[in-house]
Amino acid sequence: MSHALWVVLWQHGGDDPHVDLLYFWAAVLLALTPVLIFGGLGVWVLRKIWLERRAARAPGVGSSGHT
Repeated sequence: MSHALWVVLWQHGGDDPHVDLLYFWAAVLLALTPVLIFGGLGVWVLRKIWLERRAARAPGVGSSGHT
C-alpha cells in the first residue's frame, strides 16, 4: 500500500458510522465481483454445453427418423 493510503486509514479512527458503512459496502462489492463474474461465466458455459447436447439428441432437420 502507498504511504498516503496508510495515513488515511490511520487517521480514520473508526468512530464515523458513515465511513464504516462505506467500507462495509466496498468490501461486499469487492468480494461479490469475482463471484458474479466467474459464476456468470460458468452458467453461460454450462448452458452452451446443455444446448449443444440437446441439439445433438434431436433428429436433424428434414429427417423423419425412418430408414
